[in-house]
Formats: sequence, structure tokens, C-alpha cells
Amino acid sequence: MVLAGLLLWPVANEARADVIRVAVAGDAPFVISQNGVWSGLSVDIWQKVAALNEWEYEFTGYPDETSAVKAMLAGNADIVVAEVPITSEILQYVEFSQPYFRSGLQVMVTSARPHTLKRLFQDLSSFGHLTILWWLTGLVVVLTALVTLFERRHNPDFPKAWHDGVAEAFYFVISLLVGKSSYKGFPGVLGRLMLVFWMLVGLLTVMYLTSSITAVMTMEKMQSAIAGPQDLPGKLVGAVKNGKAVSYLSRNRIETNLYPKLEDAVGALVNGDVRAVVGAAPILQYYDANHPELPITEVGHVFSPYNYGFALPMGSKLRQPLNSALLRLQESGTIFDLAQKYFGTVYQP
Repeated sequence: MVLAGLLLWPVANEARADVIRVAVAGDAPFVISQNGVWSGLSVDIWQKVAALNEWEYEFTGYPDETSAVKAMLAGNADIVVAEVPITSEILQYVEFSQPYFRSGLQVMVTSARPHTLKRLFQDLSSFGHLTILWWLTGLVVVLTALVTLFERRHNPDFPKAWHDGVAEAFYFVISLLVGKSSYKGFPGVLGRLMLVFWMLVGLLTVMYLTSSITAVMTMEKMQSAIAGPQDLPGKLVGAVKNGKAVSYLSRNRIETNLYPKLEDAVGALVNGDVRAVVGAAPILQYYDANHPELPITEVGHVFSPYNYGFALPMGSKLRQPLNSALLRLQESGTIFDLAQKYFGTVYQP
């Protein structure tokens, strides 16, 4: 039995060597993993290619495309099936198959960005209005205290309890500031002049509050308007770590927050933490189409275009039969049909 095992061992190893080790990684709709079953556009195309070439293969999942490529370069995989962009930078280390999908970057924004008190106060502070508002608040407090003391001493009908008296005085002060009060105030000519001055200050205060808040909200609306990549400079943008958009945003010096997953970046967008999300156009569009409950949309044209292909080690013997099978799938319309399966009729090759 031992002798037979030794004789059969090289044959078993040789058969095992024919199994192609596939490193798979990426995002929906190109790579989808559910209960250990792999699917998605990239996976479906690879399975068609393997069937045409009668290849046996085994999948090994990786957290992202970068990890999958590194595993292949380390000799742990024979091919990377993922939405790996065919770029001059990556081409220095790997070979690529024929491209099987045309892609590029796009901008995602929220279609219903709510105004919040938090953001309003932040904008008022950044424009210097908040300091003046604090001074006005302090003036109201001082006037409320003076009116309370004066009325308790000279007005027998004024509430005796301190909390009721302060509330009554506060009402007098605010109503005078907005110009709608029957408060008689201090007696004599000096008292009347003080009331006139008080009413003028109140009128100017209301005008200032109205104009400053209106100006801040108008400016915020103008700054938040993003119609494409040309509007990104000067705004905080979200992107997926190790995603396709990182190098573009870094190269154009656009302030960026990086997130581990696309859903995290979209969550930051909806919450108002970032003004936009930049990523691969087909992935953003697929995510948007599958989350109709979210107030998100894509704006502008697809920019910084690139193609997807399967990555191979330098000098791989798989490249020629792989390319031949891909061309046959393109010519037969199979790749087009698979793309429409995931993207619908909006897909254009």
C-alpha cells in the first residue's frame, strides 16, 4: 500500500497542478459572495471562459483587489478575477487579458440634503455671526434682569415669585425687541428715550438676524451644489479605501475621507459628513439602483475612464487562450447579455 501510494503521488500532484487557482475579490455587481457561492459579472464571465477552455479552477476570496493581486504576485494564485482597472501603473507588475468592461469614475451626491441646526450654527460661526449673536443673547439677559428688578420695586401688579417675574420680564424684553409690546417701561422723558432706543436696537437686531441667516443658508446652498468632478475642489469628499477614486482625488488635492466599504461612504454622505462620494461609475449606479430608499443620485459625466480585465502573472500561459475565449464571448454577445443581467437595459458596451 505504501509503495502504491508513492507511485500514485506524482500523478495526483500533476492532476492538482492543472487546477487553476483563482483569486477573487471586488464589489457588487462584479463580484458577489452569498453563503460561499460566488457570482457577479466578473465571476460569470470567468466561468464562461473556463467552460470554453475546459479548465478546472478553485476560488479563493480576498478582501479587496489589491490583496488579490498581491497574492498572485506572491505565487498563491494564477489569475485575479475582479474589477481590476487596466492602468499603466499596474501594468508594470502584471499582465492583463483583453478588457471585458468599460468603466470610469463618477460622483454621487445626496438628492435631499436636509438643513440641520447643527450645520446652521457651524456656518454662522465660520462667518463670524455667532459671536455677535452671543453678545445679543447676553444683552437680553442683562435687560431681563434690570426689568425684573425695576418692576418688582415699582409695579405692584408685577408677579411676586421670582421665576414668574423673570418670565414676565423676559417676555417684555423680547416683545420690545421685535417691536410688538405694550410695556410702558421707565417713567419720564429719559425712560421714553430709552424705550425708543431699545425698539431701534430691536429692529436692527431682527434685521441682522434675518439677513445673516439668509446669507449663510444661501452660501451653504451654493457651496453644496455639485454637478460633476469640476465642483469637487474645496469640498470634503468620501471614497472607499483602496478604491479606484483614491489616486484621482489625491492627484487633484481634493480633501477626502476614506471608508472601509461603500455603504459606509454613502452613510456619511446621507448624514452630511461629506459633500459627495467618488467611485467607480458602475458600482455607484448599481448601489443606487438597489437602494431606492436612500436620497442619493449620480451627477455629471463619467470621467477618468479605464477598462476592467483579468490580471495574470508576467508570462502566464493562460493569457492567449483566455483572450481567445473573451473575444468569442464578445463576438457572440454573451458578455453583453451578462452585463444587461446586472445593469439592465441602461448598459451600453
